[in-house]
Amino acid sequence: MENATIRGGEPGRIVPDLFLTESRKRGDAPRAHVVAAGGAAMSAICRILSALGWQVTGSDQAQSDSIDRLRADGLPITVGHDGSLVHGADLVVVSTAVQSNNVELVEALRLGIPVAGRPEVMEALGRLRRVVAVSGTHGKTTTTAMAALCADHLGWNPSFIVGGVVNKLQTGVRWTQSDLLIVEADESDNSFLRFHADNTIVTNIEPDHLDFHANMANLEAAFDRFVTQGTGPSVVCSDDVGVRSMIDRLSRPGDVGNAKTLHTYGSNPDADYRIVNSRGEGLRTWCSIEYHGESLVELALSVPGLHNARNALSVFALFHQLGADPQELANGLATFTGVGRRFEFRGETAGITFVDDYAHLPTEVAAVLSAARAGGWQRVVGVFQPHRYTRIRDVGSDFADSFIDADVVVITGLYAAGQTPIEGIGAETVARAIIQAHPNTDIHVLETRPQLVEFLANTLQPGDLCLSMNAGDLTTLPDEMIVRMGIS
Repeated sequence: MENATIRGGEPGRIVPDLFLTESRKRGDAPRAHVVAAGGAAMSAICRILSALGWQVTGSDQAQSDSIDRLRADGLPITVGHDGSLVHGADLVVVSTAVQSNNVELVEALRLGIPVAGRPEVMEALGRLRRVVAVSGTHGKTTTTAMAALCADHLGWNPSFIVGGVVNKLQTGVRWTQSDLLIVEADESDNSFLRFHADNTIVTNIEPDHLDFHANMANLEAAFDRFVTQGTGPSVVCSDDVGVRSMIDRLSRPGDVGNAKTLHTYGSNPDADYRIVNSRGEGLRTWCSIEYHGESLVELALSVPGLHNARNALSVFALFHQLGADPQELANGLATFTGVGRRFEFRGETAGITFVDDYAHLPTEVAAVLSAARAGGWQRVVGVFQPHRYTRIRDVGSDFADSFIDADVVVITGLYAAGQTPIEGIGAETVARAIIQAHPNTDIHVLETRPQLVEFLANTLQPGDLCLSMNAGDLTTLPDEMIVRMGIS
């Protein structure tokens, strides 16, 4: 269902009446039914509604670990869809992936039950709290997790919604009585504009989700609005070309921009908050932080790569602007040990290390391979699964220079994520771009999982890092290879 809006009942009134208060207006708690409850964003909504005092039920089409965790928390989630599941609900919440013919959605509309999409619910949650919103084409999950953990260390006791599991906290969502909500804000469907966030972080602006935005001009305009809607300080990464263009736009006389509230961060000499002397080893990174040329603090991180140092610096910069002590900020960021599927160590066998990462965009792949190269392994074997036909159509050629830090490159069959195939678009699209730019690359296109597993079993050597990169189902590869290599 595209661009979900409140439907059924009395649009625009019933949902706020039920939702935008934490005090119940009637004796029994209202009930929300969540369709596609197993997804990261929707499972977070389940937990928050429950914390707000709602009775929560849900459904999804397939069993998953996420559903198991919701059930363990006492929330009844049904596998399979049935229209009767919405009977008696005061509100039905649907994922943007839910189709208009879903039997539960159809039944809710027939009965006049208010129906809200994820963007409407997130907007409603934002009205309950002072919002720090983190967005960007990539890096936002890690950065939001860093912000949540650091704010927790500072004693701010924040509510947070992160699109992944924060390793240290073993959750990606929490709702507290604090007035602060730290949220990962999604630009893919412009839902990040609904927050009217008090403070924002923008990690980067690159071509993505152009199937929704249509062109870069629309995507850039959305980020401009995201930043200028805020009333307090915001920080943006001036190392990024797209962000620098935004800064230029918002600084022009006569524009509606709010550039005086923007603070820049990065490794370039012009950044307000600057990384200097960055160095890494294995899964750790060290750097110094300067503010307008003045040395503030040394930062030690338990995650690898300059990209993670930038992510940490964005949190440092914003919270410093909000009055936090530099050393306490450094201490808080030092407690961060990563997010699930972000350079996640998955195991080691036969002298081979297996790491999995969510990287699926050109600069993400380049950043994670750069971090891997600095880790000290003898070889880096990068296994990449292209994701979505429209994305590879739009940015496939941009992967040309993404794999320069890999000793061996493997491109697998494309993960469609439900999209209709586009003729001529697939693994070969990415491989051609790499070979044209770097003809001597040791690259292999292996469309099927059995081909991939057999190749890796015969190729991996002691001292290698096998790094799987994907937003699809390749995330199970490390477990499969550990079993295979352990018995070979």
